[in-house]
Amino acid sequence: MHDMPSIRRGPALVMLVLAFAAAGAARAQPASPDSRLEQLAQLSLEDLMKIQVVSVSGTPQSRMSTPAAVYVISAEDIRRSGHRTIPEVLRMVPGMYVGRLNSSSWVAGSRGLTGSSLTANRYLVLIDGRLVYDPLTSTTYWDTTDVVLADIDRIEVIRGPGATLWGANAMNGVINIVTKSARDTLGTLVQVVAGSNAESEVDLRHGVAISDDSWFRVWGKYSTHGDFEGPQGASLHDQWSSAHGGFRYDKALDAQSRFTVEGDAYTHPTAMESVQIPVPGEDRQFQQVTTDDTVSGANLLMHLRYGFGLPTGWRLRAYVDQTRRDNSRFGASRDTADVDLRAWNDWGGRNELIWGAEYLWTRDEIRNGPVLYLNPDQRSWAQFNTFVQNTTNLFDDQWYLMLGSKFTYQSFVGYEPQPNIRLWWTPSADQTLWASVSRPVRMPSRFEQDGQLILGYADLGAITAGKPNGVIIPLSVSGDENLRPEELVAYEVGHRYQITSRWLIESTLFLNDYRRLIEPAPTILGKFTDVGSGRTYGAEINSSLQVNERWRLEGWYSFLRTRIDGPVYQFEEKSTPRQMAQLRSYLDLGGRTEFNGALYFVDRIPQQNIDAYTRLDLGLAWRLGERARLELWGHNLLDATHEEASGARVPRTVMASLGFKFD
Repeated sequence: MHDMPSIRRGPALVMLVLAFAAAGAARAQPASPDSRLEQLAQLSLEDLMKIQVVSVSGTPQSRMSTPAAVYVISAEDIRRSGHRTIPEVLRMVPGMYVGRLNSSSWVAGSRGLTGSSLTANRYLVLIDGRLVYDPLTSTTYWDTTDVVLADIDRIEVIRGPGATLWGANAMNGVINIVTKSARDTLGTLVQVVAGSNAESEVDLRHGVAISDDSWFRVWGKYSTHGDFEGPQGASLHDQWSSAHGGFRYDKALDAQSRFTVEGDAYTHPTAMESVQIPVPGEDRQFQQVTTDDTVSGANLLMHLRYGFGLPTGWRLRAYVDQTRRDNSRFGASRDTADVDLRAWNDWGGRNELIWGAEYLWTRDEIRNGPVLYLNPDQRSWAQFNTFVQNTTNLFDDQWYLMLGSKFTYQSFVGYEPQPNIRLWWTPSADQTLWASVSRPVRMPSRFEQDGQLILGYADLGAITAGKPNGVIIPLSVSGDENLRPEELVAYEVGHRYQITSRWLIESTLFLNDYRRLIEPAPTILGKFTDVGSGRTYGAEINSSLQVNERWRLEGWYSFLRTRIDGPVYQFEEKSTPRQMAQLRSYLDLGGRTEFNGALYFVDRIPQQNIDAYTRLDLGLAWRLGERARLELWGHNLLDATHEEASGARVPRTVMASLGFKFD
């Protein structure tokens, strides 16, 4: 058990981190006014709980009064984490399981059923409202979900269904990435990162004010990532690089109206992959194939908003998106177009009504390969969503009721309603108790309906009678065009309490009852079937403590139990950690120096035979004058390597970052 020593070191390291932080806090001297631009005093817990969240109600609402298990990662949190990719940033979210499959692939999700890249398919991910959830396999390709992290305003993460506003496939939650307005990114940013394991990055961004009411920015990002090792220490040959660039234009049409257009494009100059490919017609024979894959894409998005944050208003969003991914197993290209209209207004003095409609069209073209085969190899389909949601102030600005439903029609499966009810009580400005019942669905993926995943070839006689007969058949998992959508009835209760101006605690209990789970049947020639069922239940608790104006601690703990029933392959039952915990410390040592750290614990994953591990990240940052910042970071400091979600071993990394800002 190679990770057990690091687990035993965990409590001692917690004490070491806290002792270092406490000593630093005791020694810290008052900072000059000019050096307090990024001090923790500027981000008190009261301010953090006033951050406006839109992912639950559809209109701005403070995090404190939001009736859901919502967590907001602020721009300051991102910077102080030292992470360089969005999935790594998501490790901060209470109860969020993030595991690396290899150098370029992650799984991410909460509340179970997130065991692999093909099963982490119940979370919806958006960037400024643009869907980055891929319907071919119902997953998210995190290597292309990338922006300059300094341009992110916040990441809103809902743990639990996002049924009314977001509809199909927002089953276990929503990750809504919101970037900054061009108005907030004026000037020039240059950032250079270099580290071990061939990790490097260059970020360039330039923003200008075109006039008093319009702003523009352009940005580019290039990064490289070294290869990982397998269980025996051999290279997986999975190194990769990414070149990504884009622009954003914002204009204030009048006092209430805003117009935004933004777009970006990316390619992977290097996208190495080394996999075993089954040899057709050969009994249990495989060949190792190493290729440089093709990964590219581009999109263009438009927002027009009127009255955002006011009692009455509307928002129109439209985008087009094109992606391509071609490797040794199969290839796919996709075109997507989406138009979404939302409107809201107060009525009767105690009600807020929001409604909307969305039309999404997508088309794919598949290059069938030796591992994944789809028939037909081209397909287009459409999805039409409408929703209505009303929030009623029941009594004295303390009791509220939210009723809503989304109504989805999709070419694959027809019509599906997705109702949602939430009740909450705010006895004071610093406390909210809430409960909800939701029925979200997940549509079958194209792969689950039309695909065939070939795992290998075998002699039929050998596997049925124990005697070879020369008849070679593929061992595969096949799709079924008659699959019905997965259905979930989700129950949640939560409590959010700011005990003092410096201490906040949040807790959530949940029970998810899954029906019509789409899983492979446990047979030699398996098919996807929707006869599975399952249940997950657990608890999440997180707390923030602002010890003083220079030191903030945040910690969380989550517990999860999963059960899968029915004549299906029960991979999901033991493929997610049962317990996880985290402690983060943000400390301003002086006017120009920061010390930040995070300690993570992730329980063992029995299905993949992955041991529990404890991870420590530490970083020091210095402000070099008013325009430059130097940061030194160490990630995964406790062990040279460890496994997270597969046999790939995640290495320890040390890196330095140097950033400059110019007017």
